[in-house]
Order: sequence, then C-alpha cells, then structure tokens
Amino acid sequence: MLGWKGAAITRPFLAFASLLVLSAPASAESFNDLKPVSPQPAADAVAPGLAVNYVFVNVRHVDDIESEGPGEPGEALPQLNYQSGAGDVLTSDRSDGVGALIQGLINFPEPGRWLMVAQSNDGIRVRVAGTVIIEDPDVHSDQYSANAEINVAEPGWYELAVTYFERKSTSTLKLLWQPPGKTEFEVVPATAFVHLK
Repeated sequence: MLGWKGAAITRPFLAFASLLVLSAPASAESFNDLKPVSPQPAADAVAPGLAVNYVFVNVRHVDDIESEGPGEPGEALPQLNYQSGAGDVLTSDRSDGVGALIQGLINFPEPGRWLMVAQSNDGIRVRVAGTVIIEDPDVHSDQYSANAEINVAEPGWYELAVTYFERKSTSTLKLLWQPPGKTEFEVVPATAFVHLK
C-alpha cells in the first residue's frame, strides 16, 4: 500500500513509488506458448477499442462477475486507462457495484519479451489467448498486480479478455506493458486494441 495514514503524500512521491512497484522483475510469471488468432482479422472486420458488457451487482471476487454474465452491452473502451475516483466506473453510468466483462484483441507488433502489469481497484483477471496472465481477483484498494512475462514468438493480434469489478467508493483499471528493449512500463496504447464488429 502506498502511503501512511494521516500523511500528506505528493504526486511525485506516488509516481516514484509506482515505478518501484513496477520494476520488481522477481514477481514475473513467464508465458511462452501463447498463440495469435488465426487467421488474423481483416481491417474491415474490427472496430477500435474493446467491447464491454456490464454486470451491476456488489461482489467480492471476479468469479462472481463471470458467473453473473453476460451482462448488458456498454460503450466500447478505447483503452484500459481509467482512474475515476468516486465517479462513474469505465463507460458505465454507475459509480458502485459495477462488473465489466471486456473482450477484444491486443496487438503485439514484434517478437520478444513483453512484461505486462495491471493496476486495479477492485479485482481483475486478464487472459491473453485464453490463458490467465494476471490475477488480482479480490476487493482491494489501488494496487499493482504481479508482472506477467509474455515471450511473443509470433507478432500479431491475440485474444484478450479482462474481468474487472468495482465494489464501492473509488475505481481504477489500467493495463500497462513494457515492450522488448524498453526499461519502463507504459499504458498500453489505444492503437493496440480492437474488437470484432
């Protein structure tokens, strides 16, 4: 947890502390056999961003969202870069008791070692090519998951599924990656996401 009860913490300190959390390579689990979708989708078969269905229920674990689905379709998410405080969760019109079943494709444009991490409040589960790579499934305040190391042999579009929920108070959902040859994490850009029309 970043910070101390009753202490004023500045944004530079939080940014620095976040980098410390993100740069802990010992926590990375490796994934070596993930496969891109085949055939790769045609440009006219996809739309930008990720599709989302909302489930409006108070839960304590991502399993509960998956069992409650499929939910109600919502406005597509351009990327996973949300920190809305006590405001509406993602593109929903609610601020509490929101679950999201997010689906689409993510593009790994080059082979090599990609690190991924999620920041969430509350629970999250991320699957790439049907394999759970990030699991931080319970109620918690803002925190980073363990790193996932994806060794991409074949560049291209991979299936992506994210299960997320916010129980009450504040919400955060961010997906970050560290491309091959880079030394810092960055939010996965909107250009890396599409969903089937």
